Amino acid sequence: MSTKQTVWEDKYHAYPNEPAASDFLRRANHASITLGNFVYVDGDNDTLTLDMSKSWTNNTVTYGSINKTAAAKDGVPDLNDGFLFPAADNQSFFQFGGETNWLFNSWLSPPTAAYQFTLSGQGNGSWSVFNSGGDSGINNITRPTRALAATVDNTFFILGGMEDSHSAQSTMYDIEGSDTVPQGGVVAFNTTVGKWTNSSMPAHLVRPHGHNGMLGALPTFGPRGLLLAAGTGTIDGAAPNYQNITLYEPDQKTWHYQKATGDIPKGRDGGCNVGIAGDDGTYQIYIYGGRNNLNGGDLLPNQVKENVDLDSVHVLSLPAFTWFRADYSANNTRYFHTCEVVGHRQMLSIGGRNPLDDGQGILSPDPIKHGLQIFDLTEMKWSDRYDANAAPYTTPQIVKDWYRKNGTSSVRWDDTQVRDFFRVSAEPSTSTNNTSPNPTPQSHGAPAGAIAGGVVGGLALVSILIALLYWSLQRRRRRQAQRAHLSDQDKGDMAYTHIPSEDGRRFEADGKAMTWEVDGRAMAWEADGRPRMELDGKEDIRGPVEML
Repeated sequence: MSTKQTVWEDKYHAYPNEPAASDFLRRANHASITLGNFVYVDGDNDTLTLDMSKSWTNNTVTYGSINKTAAAKDGVPDLNDGFLFPAADNQSFFQFGGETNWLFNSWLSPPTAAYQFTLSGQGNGSWSVFNSGGDSGINNITRPTRALAATVDNTFFILGGMEDSHSAQSTMYDIEGSDTVPQGGVVAFNTTVGKWTNSSMPAHLVRPHGHNGMLGALPTFGPRGLLLAAGTGTIDGAAPNYQNITLYEPDQKTWHYQKATGDIPKGRDGGCNVGIAGDDGTYQIYIYGGRNNLNGGDLLPNQVKENVDLDSVHVLSLPAFTWFRADYSANNTRYFHTCEVVGHRQMLSIGGRNPLDDGQGILSPDPIKHGLQIFDLTEMKWSDRYDANAAPYTTPQIVKDWYRKNGTSSVRWDDTQVRDFFRVSAEPSTSTNNTSPNPTPQSHGAPAGAIAGGVVGGLALVSILIALLYWSLQRRRRRQAQRAHLSDQDKGDMAYTHIPSEDGRRFEADGKAMTWEVDGRAMAWEADGRPRMELDGKEDIRGPVEML
């Protein structure tokens, strides 16, 4: 009987290299990143690569492999539960966070440092210890593990996490055995200037049990992007659901709050999330998977069904702050996996353990070959293949329908500052041939929603001015004609005569003030309480304005 090789990384196990598909069991606790046409997967003796410039299925996909043996001699360790984040020029990426493997590297925690992978083309490259410099602030940082992380505006953020005996040399003698110490701060690294900082965070975001919750980047909102956290902390020993949203504005280091509505995801730990810019100034965050078993060990009977049901994809659309759930049957639950946006509109799920294995002393084989799954973010459906030539991303129809029915004015804001961050008009048009922005991180000039709103507002102003000019000329002609047939007394009696226009609207003709009588439609209001002039529905300029 052949022995199957387990390829997964967690607190107690790690095995090297990529086996044949027939020998593959599971991969977990790794990190991943997409740069250019390649996805990089790290957390073992090798860094694996996936070429995303070509279409593939699970039967045809192959990994590239970059051995880390030489890098290890130079001080680059193998770490579980860490993070990969891009350099400002996208020509390299960094690794930070995590812990050494408990089985093979006991009590050998490396010093706190960042590690850099420099690309050399076609998915190749090499690892080295990143020299942050003595004044970078790295000496004031302790490497956390099991944290939440995201990158926005060329700055990498780690929210909370844990410290234990394997996370850094500074803690390896202070924390005994398997004890863990929750962290209550935000570690940030600005990749442009090479500076590390550490700031505080609200107590409700501290996660005593580790992985639960999510942290996402919102590059298109706020002064230069925002961070969004949900499902963090604990309530009665359980992970909270994703209704209460916490936002972090990095420029001023301020925290803000907003309640979400819709199909609220249940609490979980070990899930993954990705974000992508949609139509009409919207932005979508997708979450997938996770488990409901913060304390580990055997699942309770009621937890079995709950964990199966966590094989779900939910999408939070902004600025609606409304959750939607993809319509499919849950049957392939997983946690401690990673997700990446690839091929314009697809989400790649990599690896993951089965929560139903918890406490069973087994590692069930992954039913998905190589542990790779593809989810179409527009259609909100799983696929058995990756399409390198997929159409650009557009907002899912269920989300468009919500905006068309409710509009952004229906959002009930809990924080006026949050309202100002998300001041966009996201009401999709009925057109089906919308194009979408590229899903890669965007530059932080004016947000797309603000630009589109400005263009629509400008068009509205021009239309009003044209209407006023036309009315003024018509009014002058009528008055000249009337003066030719009226006596001086008749002219004096005209002070408040209603003069009908050609389109049936009426104007006061006292020569002092002009009053428009609207056509009976209710005036639309923006979320900030200011009235918004609606353009004539006959003109095709109320739909989204695409910026090229």
